[in-house]
Amino acid sequence: MRIHIKQSVIISLAAFGLLAAVGATNAQNASAKSRVRVTSNVKLRTDGSTRNVAFTGKAGLYTKASSLKSAKKVATTITLKDLARSKKSTKNVRAYRVARTNKGKVYYKVVTFDGHYRGWIYGGRSKAVFAGGLKSYQTFQQGSLTNDMSNNTFQFANPGTANDNQTVTYKQPAWTQYKIGRQVTDSTPYATVNYKIDQAGTRTREGDQWVHIYATNGNSGADGWILYSGLKTASNNSPIADNAIRINLVDSATGSSITSVDYAKSGATKGATVGSNVNGAWKLDSNDSSAIQSQISAALSPLGYTGFTLTPGQIAAIAQGTFGSSVTISVVKPTINKAVRIVLTDPNGNVINSIDYTNANAVNGNQLEP
Repeated sequence: MRIHIKQSVIISLAAFGLLAAVGATNAQNASAKSRVRVTSNVKLRTDGSTRNVAFTGKAGLYTKASSLKSAKKVATTITLKDLARSKKSTKNVRAYRVARTNKGKVYYKVVTFDGHYRGWIYGGRSKAVFAGGLKSYQTFQQGSLTNDMSNNTFQFANPGTANDNQTVTYKQPAWTQYKIGRQVTDSTPYATVNYKIDQAGTRTREGDQWVHIYATNGNSGADGWILYSGLKTASNNSPIADNAIRINLVDSATGSSITSVDYAKSGATKGATVGSNVNGAWKLDSNDSSAIQSQISAALSPLGYTGFTLTPGQIAAIAQGTFGSSVTISVVKPTINKAVRIVLTDPNGNVINSIDYTNANAVNGNQLEP
């Protein structure tokens, strides 16, 4: 009987030893995880434009370094991928703090420009380059000036207080730099000021055209960035060449001046009509019609008057004009979407009429299917 008791005791002690070993192992693992700690946490001080980043979708966003036990998830990798694909510059991201753990991992604290998402994200193992869940990102792409931008003088098309990117000016193109906003909140006092353009480019997400303007008369209070479509060409008071006709373009709805173009023709003489009267109808030569059409379209398109086509009435007005003088025509700013304008011309290239084919399921910018 005593032998049996001794054996039971020995077995129980052995079982106890196994449990103790398992407990010790778990304790060691927990202890190992608890030993992850932040060894540095500092504010980033490089120029803000070098700290614009985009999410890669390889790591989530947390309340603190994700390797710390108490870290809670702010946004999943799926959400961050959606933010990275956004077509709105409000979803641009700025990194502003960096931390390193004793395990050699680097984490960045980031915020979206609209402030909706803020937290820490894994950034690789080096502070020298963004990696892991982040990559460097250019929020704005600098471009070149077109001839119209370089040669013309501009005014605000619709002076006022609207914060719509095309009424007032901004210190930087809107939402391309963190917490840098409007240059002025009301452009009304600058309604008659003439401006020149010295820079141009596009926002990376939207792809829209922005320009930087400066006053030609020293009234520089509103100098800044604005959508190109928010400007109109100032009245052109320069002399008209003897072999050119100036075509002034005004908005048909408001009657306000939009811009003007000078169409010059080699060999033309001052006072000669641009077109000819055929059986009581004024016509343009097909070459003149095509060239004028292209020139006006190029001037109007950046200002939001896309898809311009000369109408019979506009052709007649220009054809009756004389070289060395000017003529004014009204144009309509398009309001339709998901449409294709079909232009009908005669054998000489003169426009007869135009119709708009619409498709509710179409995507703007896509071609019609063959």
